[in-house]
Order: sequence, then structure tokens, then C-alpha cells
Amino acid sequence: MIRARISLARISLMAAALAVALPSCASTPDTMVLGLQYQPTSQVDTTKLQGVPPVNPAARVWINPVIDQHPEGSQIGVSEEEDKAPVYFGAQGLPPADFVRAAVAYVLPAFGVPVAADPQSSTHVLELKMTRFWTIEGNVYESTIMVNATLADRTGAVLWQSAVTGVNKRWGRSFEAQAYISVFSDAALDLGQRLALDPGFRAAASAVAGG
Repeated sequence: MIRARISLARISLMAAALAVALPSCASTPDTMVLGLQYQPTSQVDTTKLQGVPPVNPAARVWINPVIDQHPEGSQIGVSEEEDKAPVYFGAQGLPPADFVRAAVAYVLPAFGVPVAADPQSSTHVLELKMTRFWTIEGNVYESTIMVNATLADRTGAVLWQSAVTGVNKRWGRSFEAQAYISVFSDAALDLGQRLALDPGFRAAASAVAGG
């Protein structure tokens, strides 16, 4: 069963504790520390909605805080171009979990999936367990974000679940912070689109008691 989680104060404390455990926020020639912000360079492609059944307008999906299970901890990438220089996320930006949640919360409404402003007003609860958040810089930047997604009703009964992957690749100058931010952002946008357009997810989101 899945329940809405609303302890934002606890989340803030956890984020602060995590920031203390991170490497120094100053990048060096051998290490990059990113201030992650969701800044996609691509646009939401609403033409993909053609022929897609609409979601029940009475639905309201609350997105629980994303659970970060990616195995590399504070490291989120590596530059093969710079002798395997590591890339970390820093305290001056979003943790990867908050970054992905921000992207999904932005993309879902654009594809006709209403997002609840708070758990109390929701009809559904979306839980995302993130298992991959990684960019490798070789000849191009390649980003992969993977989540195990579960949609439940307000009682916690699971209505749908699936793995969802977002990807992006691009050219860019070697070891450039903005290139990493852009490729992560567009991979998160791709993940949000794939989630929003999944037929099973849309059908489950449309199942509203009394609606």
C-alpha cells in the first residue's frame, strides 16, 4: 500500500544532512559539482496526445517525494573526456530526487494529467523510486534517468506500476556544467512524457471513485 507523504520539514532536514555529506561545492579541473536546476532545452510535445484517451478531469495526482535509490550516492556522472573525472550534485542546487519530482510535476499537467496541490485534495498518489540518475560524457553527453513508478488510489491500493526510463544525448563542450544540466533536464522531460503517455498509467489515473 502507498500513502501520501507530507513531512516536508523532515525532507528538508534530510536534504540538509545530505548536503553536509557531499563533496565541496567548488568544482575543480578534476571534479565537477553541479547546482542542479530543471532547465530543459526541449519543449513538451503535446502533439503526442493525438489519439490518446483523455484522463478523467476529476482526477488529482499527488506526487510523493521521490525516493532516490541510485547506487552512486552523491555522484551523478563521469567525464570520459577528462580522464574519468567525477560529477557530483551540490548543495547549491536540487538533489536529484527533487529535480525529478519538479520535472514530472511540470510535465504531467501538460499532457492532461491533473496534479494535486496537496495530498488532501488528491484522488491518486504517485510514488517514484529512482534507480538511475547518471550522465556519461564521451563523444557526446548521454543521460539516463530510471524510476519504478507506482500509482495508487487514496486508500493505498495499487492501480498501476511500471519501470519508466528517460534518456537524452547531445553534443557540447567538454566538461561543461550547463551541458550536464541540460542533458539531465531533457532526460527528465523525456521520462515525464513517457510516464504521462503510458496507456496503463492514464487508465489508472482516470479511475476516480464516484467520478
